[in-house]
Amino acid sequence: MVWEIFYCHEDYPRVIFFITTRRFVMAEIGKVLLIIVFVIVAFGGGLYIRTLLTRRAILRVIEIFYEHDALGIHGAKTLQELGLERPDILQRMTRARDYKQNALQILIKEGIINVNEDGRVYMVEEKLDQNLRRKRKLAS
Repeated sequence: MVWEIFYCHEDYPRVIFFITTRRFVMAEIGKVLLIIVFVIVAFGGGLYIRTLLTRRAILRVIEIFYEHDALGIHGAKTLQELGLERPDILQRMTRARDYKQNALQILIKEGIINVNEDGRVYMVEEKLDQNLRRKRKLAS
């Protein structure tokens, strides 16, 4: 119907160009939207993986405190004794990322791990969430 109207009209080539250009623009918009969706999914996936690795590191740090019996102020240990010291720049460049430092900071912020005046750290077992206790027992 639209073709019949423009077929006799003198601007017929211009109409064909407009329709072709419009299809091309719509195809390009589709490609751009697909790229945007891909970037959003990739970004979300990266955050999800980082969250999973941090949770696993939190459980590993809690396990380290149990292994070294660093429970309560009388069992406080240094980070070197626990094996949680911060790696130097060369180790950070040559190894995969270690999320234990982030996990340790999260646990300190939550009050599960305390630092005493001489820099020793210990875990307050009473502040552990029931979920963390259950996961630790299942891991054992």
